Amino acid sequence: MKQQKQRNKLFAATGDRSDVVLNWYGESIDKLDLYSEAYRSVAQSLIEKSSEDQLRDIGACPIVFLYRLSLELSLKAVLISGSKILEHNGEPFNGPEIILGKSHNLSELLKELKTLYRQLGWKWDATLEGFGKLILEFQDKDPKASYFRYPVKIKGEPALERNFSFDLRNFSERMEEMLEFFDGLDCGLAGLLDEMEEAILAGS
Repeated sequence: MKQQKQRNKLFAATGDRSDVVLNWYGESIDKLDLYSEAYRSVAQSLIEKSSEDQLRDIGACPIVFLYRLSLELSLKAVLISGSKILEHNGEPFNGPEIILGKSHNLSELLKELKTLYRQLGWKWDATLEGFGKLILEFQDKDPKASYFRYPVKIKGEPALERNFSFDLRNFSERMEEMLEFFDGLDCGLAGLLDEMEEAILAGS
């Protein structure tokens, strides 16, 4: 009877090793980086393990979509970590609600990142300038994070221009460079935040 009930549900724990557990520790807002890494990891796996035929044409869409989600969440993780540091310093910066409210808009997240760098007194160097151009290109090609999920827009017109062509492996390599950088940036911000909190505790 129990087994029959489980077959009638999608999200049913069975006690087997295939069970997964989500949201079991800490604050959900602090897991954006983990979700980003999960999407990135699956995209990497698809590229590494799929045949050329599987990756051809429409088969590339799930990979592009997963990388876009990973980038969006990575940027949001950086911004939220940075906002906590500025809050400790008594400086105004958009909080999680506003950052998360940017939805899938990569251009807006890029603007927030530039503001964060400026308020932290950090240099926006050539590497970041290059990444910024890639982020804007992605936003231009997929403004609502839907053009690689659906072949059409809401009114039925094509989501992408006819014969839209790109090198998937080049795309993946550029995305990996960006995500590696922003992951390191988020880790650095988290470490800086830990140091600030330890200093406060030591002085209290």
